[in-house]
Amino acid sequence: MPTEKYRGRLQFDDALEASGFGKYNYSLLGTCCVLILTMFVDIFGFSVLLPSISCDLALTNNQQGLLSALPLIGTMISSYVWGLCADTLGRRKTILLTMPIGSCISLLTSLAPNFIALCILRFFSASFLSSANTAAFVLMGESVPSHHRSQFMFLMACSTMIGQLSTCLPALGIFRLSFHIKVPWLHMVYRPWRLLLQILCLPGFVMIIAMIFFEESPKFLLSKGRDEEALEVLKKIFKRNTGSDTALYKVTSVYLEQSEMTNSTEKSIMKKVWNQTAPLFKPPLLKNSLKLYFILLCAYMTSTGFTMWIPTVTNAYFGNDSPTTGKTFCEIASSAARRTLYKNGSSLIIEDCDNIIKPNTLYAVMVYSGLCGALNLLLTFLVGPIGKKTTTLIIFIITISCGVFLLFVRIPMLSILLFFIFPYVALILGNINTYLVELTPTYLRGMATCLSILVARGFGFISVQVIASLLADYCVPLIISYVLLGLSGLIAAFFLPADVRKPVTQEEACKKYTVSSESIERNKY
Repeated sequence: MPTEKYRGRLQFDDALEASGFGKYNYSLLGTCCVLILTMFVDIFGFSVLLPSISCDLALTNNQQGLLSALPLIGTMISSYVWGLCADTLGRRKTILLTMPIGSCISLLTSLAPNFIALCILRFFSASFLSSANTAAFVLMGESVPSHHRSQFMFLMACSTMIGQLSTCLPALGIFRLSFHIKVPWLHMVYRPWRLLLQILCLPGFVMIIAMIFFEESPKFLLSKGRDEEALEVLKKIFKRNTGSDTALYKVTSVYLEQSEMTNSTEKSIMKKVWNQTAPLFKPPLLKNSLKLYFILLCAYMTSTGFTMWIPTVTNAYFGNDSPTTGKTFCEIASSAARRTLYKNGSSLIIEDCDNIIKPNTLYAVMVYSGLCGALNLLLTFLVGPIGKKTTTLIIFIITISCGVFLLFVRIPMLSILLFFIFPYVALILGNINTYLVELTPTYLRGMATCLSILVARGFGFISVQVIASLLADYCVPLIISYVLLGLSGLIAAFFLPADVRKPVTQEEACKKYTVSSESIERNKY
C-alpha cells in the first residue's frame, strides 16, 4: 500500500501499518524467539539432563521431582511482578533489566556443588528468565501490523516447543565426552552436563545484547500519554523496514481509543497491582478472561506434566533390556516409574554417570520436540485461512483422541508416537496469546499475559507432582483423568469469540486507509 495513503492523525493500528513490514519485524521476531527459547530451555530442557545430574548428585526420585518443579514455581511467583513491570516500566525495559540477571544465575547453576544449591539457583534463574514470556510476547504483538500478528505469535510459540530439541542437539556431542575434573574449592566434580548447561546459556546473552538495538512498544508509549515518543518509534520502525528517510513517513500524530488508555496515577505498589489485575476479572473482560485461563489450565496441566516425563519414559523404551512389545503404555511407564535407577550415597555409579542417557533417547526426544515445533510452524500458515477458534478446536480433538488410544495400543513405536502427540495440546499457546493481545486493553496486556503464565506454570507444577505420585500405581485412571481434562478445555473452546473474516477488495482496502483532508482536520480537535 503506498505510504501516501497514510497521512495526518491516525489511529495506532493504521499508523503501525504505515510503518511497513520488513526487516525490523523479522529481526525483532528472531530476537524474541531466542529469548523465550532461553527460558524454555532452562525449564524444560533441564529434563534431558536430569538423569545425568541425578546420577552425579545421587538424587532420590522425590528430589528429582522437586528439581523439575522448582522452575515452575519460580515462573509462577515472579510472573506477577514482571507483568506489573511490563505494564508500568515498559516491555523492552523489563527484558533488559531481568534477562541478564536470569542468564547469569543460569550460568552459575552449572557450578552448583550440591542439591540444595542447585535448587536455589534453578528457582531464581527461572524466576528472572520468565520475564521473557511476559514481556516479549506483548512487545512483539504491539510492534507488528495486525494482519501478520497471529502468524508471528505462532512463530514465537514455536520457540516454546523446541526447548528439548535445542538441548538435545549439543547434548549428542557433549554426552559422548567422558571426563570428571575435581574442583576442590567449589566442592564439585566438573562433568559433561555442567559444560552443556554453560553452552546453553550463550544464545541468551547474545540476544540480550541484540535487544538493546530495538525500540520500546509504541503502543505502550501511547497508553502512557507519551505520544511524541511513540511517533518517533514508529518513524524508526518505518526507516528500518523500508530503508527510506523518516520524512517520508506522513503520519503527523497517533492516538489510541480511550478504552486502551490507563487513567491510573496511583503510586502505591499494592494499588497498582490491584488496578492492573481487577479489571481483567470484571465485566466486560471477565467472561473472556475466565474462558482463556481455563483453557490454558486444561492444556498446560496435560502438556507440562507429561513433557517433564518424556525423557524418562522414552528411556524406558530404548534404554533397558526388558521387552516392550505387546505391552501398553501404562505397563511400560509404570514399570519405569517404579524402577530404582540410583542408590543414595552410592559411589559405585560415579564413573558411569556420563553415559546414563542413551543416544536413542536423545534422538527420540529430538523427534518429539522437533515435531512439536514443526506442527506449530504449520499452524502459523493455517491459522489465517482456518481461524484461531477452529485451529484451537482441532488441536484439542486430535490430542484427546491420542490420549484415548494410548490406553489400548500395544505397538511400542505407535505407543511412543501417541504419547508424544498427547502433550501437543500446548500448540494452542499461539492462539491464546493472540486472543489475550486482541481482547485486552493495552495497559492491561502485560498483566493478562503474566496471569496466563501464572495459570500455566502453577497448574503445571501441580501436574508434575500428581503424575510423579500416581504414574507408578495408577497410570490408567491418571490418563483417563487427563483425557477428561482435555475434553473440558475443548468444551470451553467452543465458546471462544468467533473469527471475523470477510473478503475485502483491493479498492476497499485502499479506501479504508485513505484519510480525507476533512477527517484530518476533524481529528486534530
